[in-house]
Amino acid sequence: MKQPLYKKLVAGVAWFATAALWACAASTFVSPAHCRFLGVVGLAFPFFLAGTLFALALTLLVSQRHAWIPLIGLAVAFPAIRTYCPLNFAASPPEGCLKVLTYNTANFGGNATDEAGRNAVAAYMAGSGADIVCFQEGSTTPPSVYTEKILPTVRPSLPYADTVNIGNNILGCFSRFPIVGKQLLCSNVTNGSAVFLLLMAPGDTLRVVNCHLESMHLTPDDRAKYHRMVRAPETSDVDGSSRLLVSKISRAAVERARQADLVARYVERHREAGLLVCGDFNDTPISYTRRRIARGLTDAFRASGRGIGRSFNRDAIYVRIDHILCSKDWKPYGCHVDRSAAASDHYPVVAYLERR
Repeated sequence: MKQPLYKKLVAGVAWFATAALWACAASTFVSPAHCRFLGVVGLAFPFFLAGTLFALALTLLVSQRHAWIPLIGLAVAFPAIRTYCPLNFAASPPEGCLKVLTYNTANFGGNATDEAGRNAVAAYMAGSGADIVCFQEGSTTPPSVYTEKILPTVRPSLPYADTVNIGNNILGCFSRFPIVGKQLLCSNVTNGSAVFLLLMAPGDTLRVVNCHLESMHLTPDDRAKYHRMVRAPETSDVDGSSRLLVSKISRAAVERARQADLVARYVERHREAGLLVCGDFNDTPISYTRRRIARGLTDAFRASGRGIGRSFNRDAIYVRIDHILCSKDWKPYGCHVDRSAAASDHYPVVAYLERR
């Protein structure tokens, strides 16, 4: 029997949404250095995931015989879906876990203060109960604020501190454990990555890789255009704004891929020993950057977090671009985004790690 035209259209919608979802998931396996456009494809993953779910609902309503198409699409893409939006059961971290915090401080919140007159970001770090804090964008104005206000606030809780400068950007580490070495892994103007060596016990060194990878370099005006496109497309120049944003994002993705490759090579040499990788990757979970660095490591949010985990808190940009990864000798618990700290344009990401 010949199918009605509307059922053929529904099947076509289901195939398109499924194919697009697969393409987004597969884009993480190819470096944007080979094709700039691939640095943008992963950003569309949540839209095509929503489209595939819509196609499933549509087929169930009007063409059940085609429901297998989006179902197969979702099943094949399930690993990517779980990476983007995991739904783990809540589990209390065992006693004695290491608490790790990564935080893009946006220059320590522009020197925002709490009720006691302390720097708000430094006070948050000091009161967080964390054993290790990695921070990005740690420069202050004037620079003396760091030594005169930040360090005195943090050091009673986290007595060891060290930093690496990349241009006017500062990557740093506060720790309960002595910091016995550091190394710059990669850099480009103001973005890059550094490793800090923490002495956990005699003969036991933990390598902590702190990343602030290439930014998308979106100006406040660019982000405002994106905000208008999402919230009120009828009042904005969607085509012109889209071309501008795609061009900027794709160019940045190429440099970010280069940095990710350098970090990944370091990880490959040391991932069998104690290793943490954290920071602002400036890329979502569905990206070449995150997949390349995470190879052979455990993604703390994927393993123990729940939901999308939005870590960038400005405009209409709902993404998790801050990550915590660990070597297999650590088991993560309760990884989450702490929305109580709002002094920066990023929320801090927290994870509890148990030594296996």
